Amino acid sequence: MKIGIDAKWLFRGPPSGARAVRQIVDGLTAVAPEHELHLFLDARARRSGTSYPVPDTRRHDVWARNNQLSNLFAVPRRANRLRLDAVVYQNFVPPPAFAHHARIAFVHDAIFASHPEFFTRRERLYFAPLRVLAASADRVCTGSVSERERLVRLRYAESGRVDVVPLAIDPSFGPLDRLDPGETGRTLHGLGVTLPFVLFVSRLDPRKNVATLVRAMARVRTTGLSLVIAGAGDAAPGKRAAAEIGMTGRIRWTGSVTDSQLGALYAAATVFCFPSYDEGFGLPPLEAMAAGTPVVVSNIPALAETCGDAAVYVDPHDGSSIAAAIDALAGDDARRAILREAGFRRAAEFTVERTARALLASVHRAVASRS
Repeated sequence: MKIGIDAKWLFRGPPSGARAVRQIVDGLTAVAPEHELHLFLDARARRSGTSYPVPDTRRHDVWARNNQLSNLFAVPRRANRLRLDAVVYQNFVPPPAFAHHARIAFVHDAIFASHPEFFTRRERLYFAPLRVLAASADRVCTGSVSERERLVRLRYAESGRVDVVPLAIDPSFGPLDRLDPGETGRTLHGLGVTLPFVLFVSRLDPRKNVATLVRAMARVRTTGLSLVIAGAGDAAPGKRAAAEIGMTGRIRWTGSVTDSQLGALYAAATVFCFPSYDEGFGLPPLEAMAAGTPVVVSNIPALAETCGDAAVYVDPHDGSSIAAAIDALAGDDARRAILREAGFRRAAEFTVERTARALLASVHRAVASRS
């Protein structure tokens, strides 16, 4: 079978998106070498000298200034010429008339539809066609059961056509004793980070609830504990909150970080806190678990499903709840050790092989539905 992957995020896109695509491709090449894998890449990406387990002849540059339009026109046109059997698209799939192949829409979440208040008007307009396009796909994939339920409830797809494909953890993330101490120290110093610290990782946008986390840190009693916020996006609300309560000196905003820097941050943190209002999956807490760091997360469906019994759950609207959870973990070595072991076990379930096999099963269903 000839399978195409919309991999435009691989070399040019959000870091979490790049890691997700990388794990999909790595997994498929490992578990299904008999299939011919083709990658569609952003023509603007600089990837000279990169090594990847797909031959150059199966790496195709496409126009990608707008991901939606690229998936509607540029990718299917090239896929049709290549006579592919199926293509896995990120979010947007082309209409049936535009594609001669099975179309699988990997819809990461529809939070913009259930919580439009977290999105700008421009973002809502961008995602507006997704419902109609996803409903026309041969199969729809998403990362969690809770997100599948949202997609069905909002009529993005019928229940029988939605497959759950949990994302995988990058195997490069590991505990502190697996990292080079000197390199880790230099990384943290370069980022301006000092121990001990609470870590938050994600793109900064309203639903990530960073301002509440900042205010919660003012209630944390553990001596010397700072907050490190890693991620690109709009930091202004969080910085305003920090200034209002005199917390500016206890918070380090790193901006975007590389995967190696992120690995050092995950492993060195005392506590990882992720008080997001809503998620479709929740990869950062799992990455923190893989690095041996105890996790505090929101008590929302996707995170409960993803993290299981390996996290402490808090009300994302309640700063005192967040602060109390951070203090309880930071001051209790025994409890951190218990969560550390639970986190290792939980994270070990999210492998690239599991992701690849679930996605491959969806691809086979999509192809079979067209025959």
